[in-house]
Amino acid sequence: MLKGANVSAPSGPRPLPDLDALIDDALEHAAHLLPAQAPIGDFVHHNTLHALQHLEFHDAIAAAHETHDAEGYLAEDAYRRAWRDGRIDDRDVERALASRARRVPDERLVWISRRELERLVLRHGVDAASAQGLRWASDELGATHRFREDVPSDVRARVIATTRSWLVSLDARDEASIDRVLAPVVRVAAIRAELARDPERAAVETLWAACRALAPESEDRERETLLARVGHDRTLRDLMVAIGAPDPAIPANGELVRFLGAFLDRGMARWPMTGRDAGLRASYRAHLGVAPALLPPWLRAVSRRLDASAELSTNALITSCLEELGVAHDAWHDHVARVLLVLSGWSGMVARLERVERDPRASLRELLAIRLVLDLECLRESARAIGHRGPIARLPETVRRTRRRDERRNAHEGAWRLFQLCQLAGIAAPALLLAGADQTARILAALDEFDAMTRRRVLHEAFEHHHAREVLGALADNVARPADLASGAPRFQLAFCIDDREEGIRRHFEALGPDHVTFGVAGFFGVAMQYRGLDDPTLTPLCPVVVQPSHRVEEHPLAEHAPASERRRRLRAWIAWLRHEIADASRSMARGAALTPLVGLLAALPLAARVLFPRLAHRAVERVERWLLPGPRTALALQQEHHHHEHAPNALGFTLAERADRVAGTLVSLGLTRDFAPLVVLLGHGASTVNNPHQSAYDCGACGGRNGGPNARAFAAMANEPAVREALRARGIDIPESTWFLGGLHDTTTDGITLFDVERVPAALRAELAALQRALDTARALSAHERCRRFEHAPLRLDPEAALAHVEERSVDLSQARPELGHATNAACIVGRRSLSRGLFLDRRAFLVSYDPTQDDARGTVLERILAAVVPVGASISLEYYFSTVDDERWGAGTKLPHNLAGLLGVMEGTTGDLRTGLPRQMTEVHEPVRLLCVIEASPDVVLGIAERQPEVKELVTRGWVRLACLDPTTRVISCLGPDGFAPFEHDATALPVVRRAMDWYEGRSGFVPPARIERASAARGT
Repeated sequence: MLKGANVSAPSGPRPLPDLDALIDDALEHAAHLLPAQAPIGDFVHHNTLHALQHLEFHDAIAAAHETHDAEGYLAEDAYRRAWRDGRIDDRDVERALASRARRVPDERLVWISRRELERLVLRHGVDAASAQGLRWASDELGATHRFREDVPSDVRARVIATTRSWLVSLDARDEASIDRVLAPVVRVAAIRAELARDPERAAVETLWAACRALAPESEDRERETLLARVGHDRTLRDLMVAIGAPDPAIPANGELVRFLGAFLDRGMARWPMTGRDAGLRASYRAHLGVAPALLPPWLRAVSRRLDASAELSTNALITSCLEELGVAHDAWHDHVARVLLVLSGWSGMVARLERVERDPRASLRELLAIRLVLDLECLRESARAIGHRGPIARLPETVRRTRRRDERRNAHEGAWRLFQLCQLAGIAAPALLLAGADQTARILAALDEFDAMTRRRVLHEAFEHHHAREVLGALADNVARPADLASGAPRFQLAFCIDDREEGIRRHFEALGPDHVTFGVAGFFGVAMQYRGLDDPTLTPLCPVVVQPSHRVEEHPLAEHAPASERRRRLRAWIAWLRHEIADASRSMARGAALTPLVGLLAALPLAARVLFPRLAHRAVERVERWLLPGPRTALALQQEHHHHEHAPNALGFTLAERADRVAGTLVSLGLTRDFAPLVVLLGHGASTVNNPHQSAYDCGACGGRNGGPNARAFAAMANEPAVREALRARGIDIPESTWFLGGLHDTTTDGITLFDVERVPAALRAELAALQRALDTARALSAHERCRRFEHAPLRLDPEAALAHVEERSVDLSQARPELGHATNAACIVGRRSLSRGLFLDRRAFLVSYDPTQDDARGTVLERILAAVVPVGASISLEYYFSTVDDERWGAGTKLPHNLAGLLGVMEGTTGDLRTGLPRQMTEVHEPVRLLCVIEASPDVVLGIAERQPEVKELVTRGWVRLACLDPTTRVISCLGPDGFAPFEHDATALPVVRRAMDWYEGRSGFVPPARIERASAARGT
């Protein structure tokens, strides 16, 4: 009978568990918990806690803390700093405590109420202390002899006076009784003597003695709890780490990472690993067999076990390892996940390659088998260090017998917390002694219930409430004021991506004139395609990752430029060949020795120029490239030549109906179906950086982590077609002949703007085009100026032109770890007409999505299409930044400075680290982690109806992963979604600050700036 099988008495033998099914279930569970990040070249933001998205937000954080040992909130001190700095105020804390009162009602606890206790603890903190820490605090800082520094002077005086009068009133009998309680800590006679010399010390020492006397000693339960969990959701490795033994994961991790880096390599290695096609397990066995004599003893044992089990199935090997570890069958589900989470980045990548990319070589099952064999041998080595020689499953018994005295928890931890609370509450020793041990225990129980996780949850809710009050108050104020009516028709209409980084440049462009109108739409502009540019070797999908593009678009040279294009192609191919040969030769022994001195000498001067003068060097290289490789004029192949191929997969171009569908769909989403300007520009966006593995995280998420310039160009070309416009008229969208569409690209790093196909603009609009380009130059310089205030190394005083030069230099600086800040300021998403937010300074913190409820039906059909895309995408960006900020070591990628690119899969620290998922610290260090506040211009009923029809939107909204507010387009009332449904937003009476220019509001301030209204900005005519 297999180990672990049980027999029930009356009903006969219990059936043996299906071990293969148990393993399958455990692997499915583990794969769900592992990171889902794609290889770094396709980095797209996603909810870090995607596996727990079915839970309510705060419950998911608690579950993740338990499963991943990771944090879900900032540290308490960070929230208290925000409180001191005005990012939280007392109203926000009271609101959060009122929300807590729904779960834990208020009650009187002797001399303090539960809510009063919680207020004091939130504002001041009541720290637990280890025995060693408490002794140090007492001896070195006098913590048990003096009041805390944050105890107000009137509270100190009250405690001292109460203690003095009490001591004076004691007779000999009372004194003897008190001595029995307080001894051996202190005696009344000693206190009286101290009172004359140092009243404060006497009062504090008496209070400490009373707390010591009444608070029960803490028991050492942490070790027993861990021992009980080992073999279930905790591993023997967790136990060894807890007792201070050598960590068995260190050698196992190093060995596994080195192998996986080579096995999964996608093109970085000079040559591929041989035998990869045999699979993970067979390849690792062969790898160990290359030179077994050179392996350390524990690794030779691993090799022998893999050889001995070669004929066993992978499931059988897993089963034998789990049973040798002493893991019960009913614990496999949790235990396997715990094992694979030790190297969560590499395990997650294997799971993704196997399950999403269908790589036949990747197998999470085989990885688990290898991991378990490695763990067993490493555990044996670690166990020997604490004197354990028996079966590894009996290691917990050895640990129970060998408790170390210096690992005991502080016996007076409860007294220490009570002592701090009494100081803050102004409670002297007499009141505490009068309450007695039973009532003191109630207070300590309340402190235990209000633990660190609960306190941070309350503080975080207060933090988010403050942000919501700022944004919703600004919108309410802006909506209530009379609109500034623009005179005449719009002069320019620009559609940007909804990206929060576009809020600033849109605001600056609009401030240049009342007839400057901007819109926001997902940056692929409804044109999902497989795209190949003139110089691209392969097709690239330019669309959201959840979309499978079925059309192919290619950039071709115009007929008269075909010969020049062919010369360019041949020269580029020769240069690429030469670079490859030099790079390849430099890494070989013989050719490298000969080439390195010569190539190094030739490369030294350009490298020095790029380091010392990055902007000038980059411009020089650009000029040389334009001279050597002049770019021909091109066009996009957008029209399908044969209509019978319209449903063929990956068809080249779109049919007329498909082109009209895409133009109409985007224009309707924008609310731009009438009142067209002479020039309508669609600006995709991307980011230019160097030496940056996370490049795709800066580009357009709606384009799959790439730039949206080709999508904008394709849309403009379609919208300019007479046949498409004719088809649109049949749908009620009449684009005048005098209107011309242009595609373009906004570089969010340099704030550069490139317009495509300007040579095709009609002659009648050339003057307007020149005026538009001047306005864009002004707006991008102002945008760069606003961004520079957040860069630590930007000069404090810059004019807009100097700021523009600074951001251009950052993008080409090899040493620059922060070429731009990405989405580090994202906090809100506003879906509605531009009149809601036009003229508001929102500090580049808002996704701005155009939607006109007056052009939608009662069901919200257009809005449903928008929210089905915007809410998941916005939430993914927001939540990845959130979790990478609150725990940048566990959820984020840590600092990028020691990162190495690993096999084109991701980054890791050093050569044997885990793949770092999430965002590096340089992308999150200025971020304020708050959930995305979605403000939608629609009635609550319409939005809730959409949520019912869109499961992912419902999950994100109703379970609190995003915060939701609705601005009713008829009543103009703002309502916020809470636990009991929608409730009206309570607008503060404080007037919104009004400034003449955005620069007047933010200049000289490097942190986040609250909203303000820019007086000169006019209301938009569009959405």
